[in-house]
Amino acid sequence: MQGSQKEVDMNKILFCSLSVILFLLLIAGCSSSSAANTDPDKIIRVKVGQEFTIVLTTNPTTGYDWECTSIYEWIQPLNKTYQADNTGLVGSGGTDTFRFKAHGQGKAALDFVYKRSWESTPLEQKSFTVEVSP
Repeated sequence: MQGSQKEVDMNKILFCSLSVILFLLLIAGCSSSSAANTDPDKIIRVKVGQEFTIVLTTNPTTGYDWECTSIYEWIQPLNKTYQADNTGLVGSGGTDTFRFKAHGQGKAALDFVYKRSWESTPLEQKSFTVEVSP
């Protein structure tokens, strides 16, 4: 009985060790350059070929929408998606996620305006600095 108890204990230790390793690998994968950037005061640092995202709070029910007004040959806009808040309330807003891919090195300012399509003056403006290294 004592021998089988040792086997069970070793199996538990092995299982726990493998679980911790898998968890750490999962966390490392989630902390890639595609992490959401929400603070314009923090520089976004990526390498050539990497993707990154910028997330902005929005409420499309008001008619306002975020638009990226910057154009760089070496920063490719991939897509923009909207995610509603899960409040269950109509008109509660959500977030716009802009996804980009860096194709060349350099430093850029990605400028965003929050405005209604029929108005020329934005309600809000934000600028994110992106540094792309080789």
